[in-house]
Amino acid sequence: TSLREVIAIGASQRSAGGMEIADHLRPHVPRVLPILSQYADSPEESVRNVVSESLGHLLMIDQDTALRTLMTLLSRKEKEGWRVRAAAVSAVRFAAAKQCQPQAILPTKDAVLACLADEELQVRKSALHSVNVVCLSVTCTEIFRAHTDYIFERIREDSKPKPELIREVDLGPFKHKVDDGLPLRKFAYTVCTSLLAAYPEQTASPALIDLVLQGLADNEDVQVICCQLLQDLCSWSFALFRIIGRIGDLVEPFDRCIMRCIKQVQAKQQVGRAMDMLRLYARTLKVVEPIAEANQHKMFIDFMSRVMKDSVFASVCEAASSGKDPF
Repeated sequence: TSLREVIAIGASQRSAGGMEIADHLRPHVPRVLPILSQYADSPEESVRNVVSESLGHLLMIDQDTALRTLMTLLSRKEKEGWRVRAAAVSAVRFAAAKQCQPQAILPTKDAVLACLADEELQVRKSALHSVNVVCLSVTCTEIFRAHTDYIFERIREDSKPKPELIREVDLGPFKHKVDDGLPLRKFAYTVCTSLLAAYPEQTASPALIDLVLQGLADNEDVQVICCQLLQDLCSWSFALFRIIGRIGDLVEPFDRCIMRCIKQVQAKQQVGRAMDMLRLYARTLKVVEPIAEANQHKMFIDFMSRVMKDSVFASVCEAASSGKDPF
């Protein structure tokens, strides 16, 4: 941890004459890199995070030397080397988060894209995280512009619920299901919102509606991200003509979600959570409603008229419209 702090300071602090601390650190980089490489395979995630952050910062201190080590780690293809690949691909996001110059991480682009299709879930998750940070980076955002189609295909694949990743945990008097794929799905949807923000012209399409429909049938944490994605999509005026034909497809999943939450409120089950979700659905539908009305979309307009007859949802919508929404 102390080594990480020294490297981080060297990567970020500058004086009027240049990166003085980095100049002092640079001769020691070849001795530090073997230590980081050794611990990149640590079974402790916290240790691997320190390695990733240090490697990312070293890219800004001695790019050529650090890049050689990083590419070597990324090239570890054996199944047992997944921890090394995950640590190495995570280093890219730490460099991008520090607003490094594009040339520092550009040579890793193909390896990062390859990690998106890695057979190990944790490697794919780390790769998605790095892509997310790079897309939103002021200095490096253009790196993946030409690869949005491929990234979106990987997002579609990793956003699908996979039964094989659901396990049952015996807690004595009852059993609990744990979905190990949920964090990856949430990351996939988050990266999609970043793709839309960074490359709207390439990303905004009816395929995003398919992703939203899929997410609305998923865990509530995923639904939150999907609703934000839909709101962001509707905020781009040039994209409206691309998606207007799919507005009707939103009716059934939103109807199902709203009715489920209303029943929970009426039965006094998880009322707080149910009301939070109803507020989310109301805010999202209020963004879509003007588009449907402007295009005289009867199915959606009829749906809104019907759900507004429910007193619970009507009160939530009124609060959202008046600005009294607690969120």
